[in-house]
Amino acid sequence: MAANPYLLTLFGGSGAAPTASLSSADTVALYNQSLKNAGKETERLRADPTVKRDLASLFKAVDKARTPEDLLRNPEARRVLLQGIGLADQVDNAGLAIKALTSDPSKATSLTKQLSDQRWSAAAVQLDFTASGLKKLKDPAFRQVISDGLVEYKRLSAISEKSRVVSDALTIQGLSDTKTDIYTVLGNKVMRRVATTIAGLPDELALQSVEAQARSLSARFNVDQFSDPKKREKVIQRYLITASNSGLSFTA
Repeated sequence: MAANPYLLTLFGGSGAAPTASLSSADTVALYNQSLKNAGKETERLRADPTVKRDLASLFKAVDKARTPEDLLRNPEARRVLLQGIGLADQVDNAGLAIKALTSDPSKATSLTKQLSDQRWSAAAVQLDFTASGLKKLKDPAFRQVISDGLVEYKRLSAISEKSRVVSDALTIQGLSDTKTDIYTVLGNKVMRRVATTIAGLPDELALQSVEAQARSLSARFNVDQFSDPKKREKVIQRYLITASNSGLSFTA
């Protein structure tokens, strides 16, 4: 099962204790094993009582809420929803979630258009709160989309506990073939981490202006590789080896 593209930035937080680094051979082996077991693990998680309970709690909250704002003010419902649409790292940012997801993504002046993190705009379009309120979240077909997203989030989270490098590789492997740009890559924690690791750029790059960061990364890494399936797989293999050799096989 391909990773939801909106899950790409979930595994980049700080503060978790690092695990022992995996060797490059073990990192590649875990990546290959995770690809092989993806279908089986997805089915297991779909039947997992915790996942079922989370979804039941969300959809019960949807049925009770009068407005999208009401729903997003519910901490538990917000957690499950944002995990299901690729914004799990924003579950505690209630104010931004309410303002961004209820702004009109079709307007150039909307908040989502002003945010550098394009996930907010994508999620606002996906949920369609401004045009249809909670209607989409009551549609069984769309509820399945949320369910699939939650399951994939849980699957990648479990892999990230073993190796963040492998979870990064898997989310890159699941990218669509849509052309991206340098600023999208810089604003996406996983894509940024993969690109800068391969390019050999230090963490201190983040201290520079966005324009300077873009120039530095563009000089060493062609972001078009992310949208080409064959080149993307080569990027993944380079990242698995480079990151593990650098001791980066730790959790997010």
